[in-house]
Amino acid sequence: MKRRGLIVGIALIMLLAGWWGFQRWQMYSASVWKLLPENAFFLIQSQRLQDSTYKVQKGGIEMREVPLLNLASRQADLFRLLSDDKARVDKVLKGQTMTYVLQKASGGRFTYLVFLPLEAFQSYAWLEAPTSKNVRVTSHIHSGQKIYDVTNSHSEPLFAYTFFNNFLVSCVSGDVLEDWVRFAQSPLRTTNTSRFESIKQEGSELSIYLDNLVLSEAIRREASASPDAGLLYFLSFLPSTEGLHLDKFFSTKNSTLTSKGKKIKLEGYVEALNDQKASPLKNTFFIPNTTAIMYRLGFDNSDNFVKKLRPQLEQLSTDSVNQSRKQLLSLLGNARLDTFYKSFNKELMLCQLEPNNSLTKGQIILQQVQPKNGLESFFRRLSVLFNKNTGLPFEPFQGGYVYTINWHELPAVLFGGLFKGFPKCYVAFHKNFVVYANDSQVLKDYLIDLEYQRTWANSALYNTFLEKTLGASNFTFIINPRKSKDYMGTGFMNYLFNNLNYDITEKLPFDQLVFQSAYKNGKAYSSLTLGRLNKASSAKTLNKVFLQQEKPFEPAPVGGIYLVRNYPSSLDKIIVVTPSRELLNPFVEENKRKITQLDAPIVGDIYSVDFLSIGRLQYVFATQKSLYVIDEDDRQRYLVLPPIHLPAGRTIRSFQRLESGIEGSFRFLVIDTEGFLYLWNSPNQSPVVLNRSRPFVDLLLPINEVEYLGKRHFLFTQATGEIGLISESGVIPSPYKLELKTNFMGPFFGIFTPENATTNLIGVSKYGELFEVTLGGKIMRKVQLFRSDPTSFFRARAATNNRDWILFRESETQFAILDKKGKELFSAQGLIPYRNDVQYHFLGSEVKFLSVKSGNFTTLYDLNGNQIGDKPIPSDIPIRINLVEGYNKLLIHSYANKKLQTWSLKIR
Repeated sequence: MKRRGLIVGIALIMLLAGWWGFQRWQMYSASVWKLLPENAFFLIQSQRLQDSTYKVQKGGIEMREVPLLNLASRQADLFRLLSDDKARVDKVLKGQTMTYVLQKASGGRFTYLVFLPLEAFQSYAWLEAPTSKNVRVTSHIHSGQKIYDVTNSHSEPLFAYTFFNNFLVSCVSGDVLEDWVRFAQSPLRTTNTSRFESIKQEGSELSIYLDNLVLSEAIRREASASPDAGLLYFLSFLPSTEGLHLDKFFSTKNSTLTSKGKKIKLEGYVEALNDQKASPLKNTFFIPNTTAIMYRLGFDNSDNFVKKLRPQLEQLSTDSVNQSRKQLLSLLGNARLDTFYKSFNKELMLCQLEPNNSLTKGQIILQQVQPKNGLESFFRRLSVLFNKNTGLPFEPFQGGYVYTINWHELPAVLFGGLFKGFPKCYVAFHKNFVVYANDSQVLKDYLIDLEYQRTWANSALYNTFLEKTLGASNFTFIINPRKSKDYMGTGFMNYLFNNLNYDITEKLPFDQLVFQSAYKNGKAYSSLTLGRLNKASSAKTLNKVFLQQEKPFEPAPVGGIYLVRNYPSSLDKIIVVTPSRELLNPFVEENKRKITQLDAPIVGDIYSVDFLSIGRLQYVFATQKSLYVIDEDDRQRYLVLPPIHLPAGRTIRSFQRLESGIEGSFRFLVIDTEGFLYLWNSPNQSPVVLNRSRPFVDLLLPINEVEYLGKRHFLFTQATGEIGLISESGVIPSPYKLELKTNFMGPFFGIFTPENATTNLIGVSKYGELFEVTLGGKIMRKVQLFRSDPTSFFRARAATNNRDWILFRESETQFAILDKKGKELFSAQGLIPYRNDVQYHFLGSEVKFLSVKSGNFTTLYDLNGNQIGDKPIPSDIPIRINLVEGYNKLLIHSYANKKLQTWSLKIR
């Protein structure tokens, strides 16, 4: 009996010892994958992210500055606060594969759980009782687990950490760490197998893991009422879980992470693209430089792509789009739609454009097609059928036609929900592409960009970048973060980065984010590239003002300096006017080359456009007496066309370029001193007066264009408080004019939103009443803005190129800049009375600033009031500025010390 009891005792001891041994083995052998929270949707693993000198390639991107990686590296750096012995901390961190798991903290903020592996059976007593001059460490018990709390000298919490198995687990949020402790101690946790472990890559310097199912649910749940449809569809091009690992071969060109290939659910666009031969992006000639975000589908067999896509369209679209598709099918029939789909040819692209003053989200779609094959007649039929009683169904433009198709979300009906955002559709043909736009002005601006060759194919920077970065793919997603800033206004990305407290557009170390994927045998082979178009400016040149060239010139030019675009070089060149009214090109080889003799001072600007439609640019401008067109050939020989005069010898007050003509690429708006408006459509015809019956007195300039009842109208503002619309035929529609019964110093501007196809008019009265008015004449909003002193007044002012506008509060010695909603951005005081001039410059959504001339110097400021450039620019007259596209460099043209000067300034 005693022997049996001894055997049972020994067995129990061995069982307990085995259980203890198993627990100890599990503690020191458990991988990080078993410790990951169940809701993990974004993970980073890296051996180098904790290294403050980590770069992928020499002179390349600093990976620790990339969003999300930046947040992870900052949390890793917190460990260095635990000891004054730098070598001791470095020994713990060096070479360790640390894991960062993105988690949502209280208050909606995001943070990381950080897993630092510790060597088994090593002593880390100094981490249990750190001695540091920088922090104070206390502890508390939570669910039986000891948690260490780190605070600074002001008792402000920095982060918390605990030891679990062979890991140190930390987080800047104590609540998140405690939630994880409860999960880690649950009985079922030990049987947990991470869905990411199967796609891990041992030894990778940097890996990123995504759970796209959880992420897409987070986007739908947390996004605002109008989530970014493109982003949601982007996730549908990824497997349910994806692992991207730093590729050392590709990263010698641009920092690139690639996947090993992962099974993907064959549905939607992926089903149509699967086993299609991947192809490189070749048609860069059609992609405009204003592109902020681009989605591209590439396929080799168009028939198979269409055959697989059409049955998937219903699941790719919302109910309203599906209903719209059914109605279109019943109206047109299968035969006509079959003809349309047979035209597909290898590429379909969506370009979301950087906003300008009238458009929040301009979009174009580029559909490569087979030889026209009767396709233009298809769209002509749609434009007539769906545009009854709402305006012209089509209009001539640049030798072709722009078709207006008033059908709800036509591109989404034809191509699926990725191509949403077209409440009304405008279509044109260019070579072997059909071009769709969500606004007629967007389409016309795009066609003009093609004419001026302002596209990726004609940019050496873009071409070099694309050749080094883009391989063959079926799906490509490219985003320019700075140009796409306004696309972050709603949706999950804005939510995420706001809660990361990170300015996505200003601090990024890369210019382009490129995702590509090819689909073969039901697997997705993907890559993610962080690329620069050019190298970051060195400390020696960034934000430094340098004199590039100067030329003696006396006396001072009259009316300022004029910049005109040089067609062959796509750069701007200088033209000036002497006091004797000679128009000169001062920088040609022949000293002060005379262009022509003028009959009066110049009014407005000098525009370089192909007004004659002969394949090169002419100078088009107005003096107080005449309208001029001057042609310059390749040998810089000038031909001056006979000047055109207004009727009855009226004096010209203003001259504006328009880009929405029905007779050609360009037309101009002329305003005389009496208040009459004229359209100048052709160099061979006199301008046509619009308001024949009576003038508009006290007009505030510039005049802006808006679309009303399907037609273009000019929006005019009178200083006495009337605002109105007048059509191209001279008709003032009801309910205009509106009487606001207050005085104005600046004009109203139209804000068009393609999402709901409406335009509102915004203006501010002299004494600070901010008005928002619908095109139906209803006052939507009226707010009194803060008036700093009795002498100040308000006005809306356009940028120098009339592409954007902003609100000003001004007096003799100070001014303030306000955004379009009236919120003050910054103010400046102490200007020299009667010797200052403030200009607003809009050179792109990411390049907008002020030039403030006070006395004989001009200083540049961003819209937050920060000075741009390390010194003011000498300037006896207002400066002119142009942006050298792609090089992040401003050229500033001034006149000072009896010299014409050109200064350069690197802004990024």
